[in-house]
Amino acid sequence: MGKQKTYSAALYRQLFFYSEEESQLINSASKNIDQEGVDWTFKEITSWMEEGPYSNSFTQQMVEMTRSGKSEIWKDMAAGSFNDDYVERQTEARWLFLRSGVSLEAFTAMIAKFHELIFQVFMKYNTPTPELVRALKGFAQIDLSIVSEVYRQKAINDLEEQNEALKQLSTPIAQIWQGILLLPLVGFIDSKRAKDVMEAMLEEIAKSQAKFFILDISGVAIVDTAVANHLIKMTKAARLMGSECMISGVSGPIAQTIVELGIAIDEIRTTGSMRDALRLAIQEGGTAIV
Repeated sequence: MGKQKTYSAALYRQLFFYSEEESQLINSASKNIDQEGVDWTFKEITSWMEEGPYSNSFTQQMVEMTRSGKSEIWKDMAAGSFNDDYVERQTEARWLFLRSGVSLEAFTAMIAKFHELIFQVFMKYNTPTPELVRALKGFAQIDLSIVSEVYRQKAINDLEEQNEALKQLSTPIAQIWQGILLLPLVGFIDSKRAKDVMEAMLEEIAKSQAKFFILDISGVAIVDTAVANHLIKMTKAARLMGSECMISGVSGPIAQTIVELGIAIDEIRTTGSMRDALRLAIQEGGTAIV
């Protein structure tokens, strides 16, 4: 996974009406908190990670990382130094937890608990003015929003990877003989899938310089005008690349459907089975089955 993009600090400020004055207020109030208060905060959050309702979600390594990074985390999250560097660091930190398999629910609960502890320690060491309360609540909301944004990016990445995997599965082109490629089509063929199939087919023909390309449609669910036209386009495109395209797996019902649709298929070479198509390709290619 590549580096994740998230909102800028300025946009977060705008979305949550979080001002620079509130950052400065938190920064000023944090200076009243001594080391004992900081230690208490991290003792509580690490204990929550180990013994709380989501303890199964956090590994010991995560707990130790939180404990050992106490100084930097406190400086970032409690001092209120909210800027683009902060957003980037927090995004990367959350991405580490995300890659470790922590669920959105568990990590959101952890961030919420941490900010609850931060709120408690700030209130203990400072006068609980409405301005300070509002600043701390706004900062917590932004932190939770960063978590949501990182997980949203992951969902997008996962979807893109799944789509790519499905695309690869839907176009499993294989070289089954010297100079002969095979693509078994299964399921439903729409315009997008037909385009993907054609692109994959032409790319593989160019790469392997195959003289024959077999499209097996025995697993195609429906053959209508659109599917037949797609098949014709594929055979013509292959021919322009110097490859002879054969369509195998043409059953009786499929042949009847194509005839009833009145589609001209004079330029398409068809066979009833993939074996017949392979035999023809081998014979015309001048090779023999050993």
